[in-house]
Amino acid sequence: MTSYDLPPLPPRTPPPGDGTASAPTAAGDSTGARKVRRRRPFLRAFLRALTDPATFDLRRNPSLWLGALLAIPIPILAFLGSNPTWIELLSLCAPIGWALVLGAAGRVSTLEREEILRLEAAAHTANRTTDALRDRSGQLEAEQRMMTAELKLAQAIQRTLIPKDIVKPEVQVVVRNIPSSFVGGDYLQASMPRPDVLYLCVGDVSGHGVAAALVVSRVHGLVRRLINEQRSPVEFLGELNKAALNILEHTYFFLTFAVFRVDLAARRIDYATAGHPAQLLLRHDGRVEALSTPNRLLGMDVDIFDPERSSDSVSFGPGDSLVLFTDGLFEIPGAEDGEILGESGLKEVLGNLGGLPPPLVAGDILQDLAEFQGTSKFEDDVSLMVARFEPTGVPMSGSASAARPSQVPLPASISGPAAPPSAPAGSPSTHPAAVLTY
Repeated sequence: MTSYDLPPLPPRTPPPGDGTASAPTAAGDSTGARKVRRRRPFLRAFLRALTDPATFDLRRNPSLWLGALLAIPIPILAFLGSNPTWIELLSLCAPIGWALVLGAAGRVSTLEREEILRLEAAAHTANRTTDALRDRSGQLEAEQRMMTAELKLAQAIQRTLIPKDIVKPEVQVVVRNIPSSFVGGDYLQASMPRPDVLYLCVGDVSGHGVAAALVVSRVHGLVRRLINEQRSPVEFLGELNKAALNILEHTYFFLTFAVFRVDLAARRIDYATAGHPAQLLLRHDGRVEALSTPNRLLGMDVDIFDPERSSDSVSFGPGDSLVLFTDGLFEIPGAEDGEILGESGLKEVLGNLGGLPPPLVAGDILQDLAEFQGTSKFEDDVSLMVARFEPTGVPMSGSASAARPSQVPLPASISGPAAPPSAPAGSPSTHPAAVLTY
């Protein structure tokens, strides 16, 4: 018979688009990979359990003796049957082997249950903690809203202590106050107990916030009384220091203060400062003069006055302006180098504002300071008061003029004016209605 060499047949390939042969293989490979991944952690845990002393604790791991009991029939059946000796000897190890296998498996299962219980307990504790934190957060938010409402109310009350602007033919006063928080420790006062007398006061309580604001509220009533009594600057500071010693006795606060008594008729300013920065007199031609006396802080000692110059006085002319402020106006860092503006820098700012109306002076100062520090938000309380003395003189009645020969400026050694002259009832110089309130 003749044989033929036939060419080999090509391998069968599935038709295009038919993936039935490959899909089960891929799925089987994926399932197998997952099974292997599952086995590996179990095997590692199983091997660790074989070396764990707790695995061989019969009280904590009953699977150990259960495995031994289940394997006891194996050596019995091996000895009862006709088996070789080596099988009978090997069967004696079956209870031990099964005890190890089931004991280790039981230990792994116990550890898994303990881990699940631990995670459940941790989750329960976390939920309780979350609920407690949520409740506490709600309480804190409610307390914060209440505190904010109270601070806003305190702010509204403290705003009533700030004097309103004064617009008179002979003098114009503008007041600007920018607290760093809801309330602050700066104090300003401008009042005219008589048509020809103006009191300007500025003070600063150390610190910020509610405590400083409470001190300011205590000081305000005394300042108003001293102004109505038309006390001299030295008497003014003396009475204020007595009150500050009482108010600040159990605190670490102190008070700086400056009081200016302006005699509009005599065109003279009697003043005294206690620990406060030097205030500035801006002449109409742009010259700036510093006004201060070397008295000590209020609320620190009984004797605060300098023996040589407890008070002083200065004359003013038409168009001059008295600028009062607290240290928050010049203790600001520059945006470029962080250098503090300082009192000298404030004088340079004022030097370009001579002769301007008080609103423009105050507005230009605040704008220049905001540009200097790069923001309009001040870190400290900022208080500013500008009083411009107009060319118009103070109208006075004939009796008042005759009773006031003090048109000539008093010597600097005199700390304050004499007692106000008597006048007929209803006279503008003595009638209670002449007191300007805010």
